[in-house]
Amino acid sequence: MRTDLRVLPAYFSGDYGTGIDTSITYVPMIAVVSSDRQEFRLTVPYVSIHTSQPVVYLNGEVIGPVPGGSTSESGLGDIVAQEEVFILKGTARRPWVSGVLRVKFPTADETKGLGSGEADYGGGIGVIQPLGRTWNLIGSWQHIVRGDPAGIDYRNTSWLTVGAQWRRSDRASWNAFYDRRQSVIEGHSDIADASLGYDRTLSRGVTFRSTLFLGLSDTAEDFGFAAGLSLSLDGH
Repeated sequence: MRTDLRVLPAYFSGDYGTGIDTSITYVPMIAVVSSDRQEFRLTVPYVSIHTSQPVVYLNGEVIGPVPGGSTSESGLGDIVAQEEVFILKGTARRPWVSGVLRVKFPTADETKGLGSGEADYGGGIGVIQPLGRTWNLIGSWQHIVRGDPAGIDYRNTSWLTVGAQWRRSDRASWNAFYDRRQSVIEGHSDIADASLGYDRTLSRGVTFRSTLFLGLSDTAEDFGFAAGLSLSLDGH
């Protein structure tokens, strides 16, 4: 078993299709416990939101305006636990195929607009297709069942991710992804963005991770970036 601890602060800005200028600071602390056939991930985030009018933040989606509330809020976000099990172990040519289970716990304060106040759960499938020794094609699909606050009917949503990873060397890699998520609000356009990431091993057990984000739909952020460190407690 291997254990990693990651702190990856991120900043996002845009109006998310609401017409409300919104900036979000998202600071997740992530614990990853993995083996050759599985990976468990626990994400505990701090969220800070500044807006021109009150909104609700739902794990990457912004909904507003909403009555009451404040234009500046911060606190604990929703904790997410995810378990991924590799059903098919890949080779240099054969793909890795995994099943994913995901639960979002309603730890964010819904009175501050930091979450829905309800639990979500879902699952999906992931595929990693090696292309030689340095390239991987990566894809995943998840379906999330949304908890509904009193008087609100959020729809269940699907999330598609496709991309590629290039291992430039044993110490550095690049990755590029396209993400598309359905909005929890019926009739709202999907949330789509692209990301470009760079990871580099700094020393034994310490990796620098960074990502740039570009919104591709009016419901996504205009831009965002993240940078932080991953520490392997096993020293690998």
